[in-house]
Amino acid sequence: MGRMAEFWGFTRTQGRVFCLLFLSARPVTQAELAEALDVSAANVSMSLNGLMRWGAVHKVYEKGSRKVLYEAEPELRKIIRSVLGGREQQELKDAVDAFAEATDIVKAERATRPLTTEEEFVRDRLQHLEGVVRTSGRILSLLLGDGRVDVKSELGER
Repeated sequence: MGRMAEFWGFTRTQGRVFCLLFLSARPVTQAELAEALDVSAANVSMSLNGLMRWGAVHKVYEKGSRKVLYEAEPELRKIIRSVLGGREQQELKDAVDAFAEATDIVKAERATRPLTTEEEFVRDRLQHLEGVVRTSGRILSLLLGDGRVDVKSELGER
């Protein structure tokens, strides 16, 4: 699970903490996590904070106790939706904005003089990249259940 977490951009310890919590039939304390995983309490604390930000782990409080316990979100689709919806959609939006800005710069330059063959090539490639990233964003929205995408149209098929 640690390697899989790294693949998705999380730390190995976050993956191990999540896996231990996910496989645990009861909520677990931070100290129990540190001992079971043989990692520092600080590392577990940072991992838990990151996992809680993504909705992968929740705090649980026992009645009559001051102990803070943790449990994993059992519905993996919620976690995937949270991660992809938050992180990847923002990355795609930022990329679209950057490509659109670069395309606008080239268009502004074209208004003042004819573009060279190389500049035309770069403009075409920028427009292509912008289109691919926009399509990727719409497909991601579809996967997350946030929208509708005509895949054939997006791929240029009729």
